[in-house]
Amino acid sequence: MIQTPDSLFLPHGSRAVLLLHAYSGSPNDVRMLARFLEKLNYTVYVPMYTGHGTTDPLDILQETAEGWWQDSQHAVEFLRAQGYQEIAVFGLSMGGIFATRLLSAMSDELIGGGFFCSPIAPVKTNVTENFLLYARQVLERTNGEMVEAKIESYRSLVEQQLATIEEQARHAFENLAKIDRPFFMAQAGQDEMIEAKGVFQTAEGLQQTTFTLNWYPKSGHVITVGPERRQFEQDVADFLAGLGWRENNGEKNN
Repeated sequence: MIQTPDSLFLPHGSRAVLLLHAYSGSPNDVRMLARFLEKLNYTVYVPMYTGHGTTDPLDILQETAEGWWQDSQHAVEFLRAQGYQEIAVFGLSMGGIFATRLLSAMSDELIGGGFFCSPIAPVKTNVTENFLLYARQVLERTNGEMVEAKIESYRSLVEQQLATIEEQARHAFENLAKIDRPFFMAQAGQDEMIEAKGVFQTAEGLQQTTFTLNWYPKSGHVITVGPERRQFEQDVADFLAGLGWRENNGEKNN
């Protein structure tokens, strides 16, 4: 039986960190970062986007980018309902698009955050081929029948869905000037999914706020599990430590 991933909630100190996963990913994308931050006494929440974490790639393709944006907002609401008043948000790739949107749309409820290898500025990507590769791996593991035919039938669905994700990115890019919280960007120099240089165009749209741009020359797109992971994790922790948290990082106040 194949073990499927699930959302991750690690309640600890009063400071909460929301981590959002990638398009064809799951909470496993950021699990090591979540565990690292947990050891530093942060409460960490990694929700699973609707349709993800199953053994059928069609479950993702039948969802919408707007639905995932709703999931992202609900994740902030979940943490607030649990009593967390100060929340930082980060996302990997697609998750970073939604983290960026959250920081412009819900700034009163967030203390800071940012993205890891996210195509906020318009850039060329290899996401379609990567999703189809992911789908092939899933189908070959679970049931090897008619794999090639299924993969080809997915292509147009992926392209249509990516157009809606790009619309979410456009919305995030056009609203960068509304962000008034400290902002963190991590970009892998060996990113095989998106044009790495797009991060500099995004940075140009953040002149009104404090931002940190970290470049990892040896890393690929999934920077959270790459060869510079430990440096990346420490950089995230340093950024978090520098935010204007009001409370001591002790037990959550109810």
